[in-house]
Amino acid sequence: MNDKFNIHKTFPNLRWENEKHIASGWDHDIIMLDKKFVVRIPKNTDALKRAPIDFCLMKYLQDKIDVAIPESISLDTKSKIGLYTVVSGAEMTDNIYKKFNSTKKDVFAKVIALFLLQLHSLPTADILKCKVPKIDITSENQEVAKNAQIIYPNIDKQTQKILDDFIKQRKLLLKKTKVTLVHNDLTGDNIFIDKTNLQYLGVVDFSDSVVGDLARDFAALFTFDEKFVRKVLKYYDAKNDTTIFERAQVYYRDEAIKLMYLAINGSDFISEKDALKLLHERFNIKRA
Repeated sequence: MNDKFNIHKTFPNLRWENEKHIASGWDHDIIMLDKKFVVRIPKNTDALKRAPIDFCLMKYLQDKIDVAIPESISLDTKSKIGLYTVVSGAEMTDNIYKKFNSTKKDVFAKVIALFLLQLHSLPTADILKCKVPKIDITSENQEVAKNAQIIYPNIDKQTQKILDDFIKQRKLLLKKTKVTLVHNDLTGDNIFIDKTNLQYLGVVDFSDSVVGDLARDFAALFTFDEKFVRKVLKYYDAKNDTTIFERAQVYYRDEAIKLMYLAINGSDFISEKDALKLLHERFNIKRA
């Protein structure tokens, strides 16, 4: 595919000199233009459906939260290829986090907590105007249980028993929770920082956003470490919600089951060996 030709065709008034193609994403190809603009090209049907949601949300959020987010410029109605401004800063990698001292980790936790407080306080009625999907807990419980059953032939009896117990606990813990807008993919590659000013925070990619349990937004933070999740929760200060940590851990572990399911079904993004390793890590399963 000639990326430059297709971009010109989609956005005929756009001008640039340099471009960088990033094809590593699960749902989108990303093309960076002069480090000023980002073109997001959906890779699959689900990404096509979610593109208008992402575009609408980022337009709505521009003056609603204090963090830097991409500005929605244009969305092609047919291809759902979107054009956005670039968010400045460095991608928040695990290596950067590991080099932070305790003071920097504390500052980073505060800005994440502030972002989540603002995001979770937005009126649900406004969010639904962007056609953000609502999570149905019952259906999700059924999907997680189904995915677990499919991977059982590929895991040992000990792991099967642990997943059985997890699914039972999941149903009990997630019976009813307050719902709000959640980013739902707050991984390091969607977080941008300024290494010299950690008060700055940039957040990108709202295409996985849902109206659901706010604890979902703490799940991806476990990739930094458990202490960081607890630190963010301290500054988030949800005194009337005492099980956010436990619910976030459930969603964090859900992803390991899903990735194992995808690997078994031939995913190009993760091997079965790596998915099994991740499953063991997230469920704290010690292997002999």
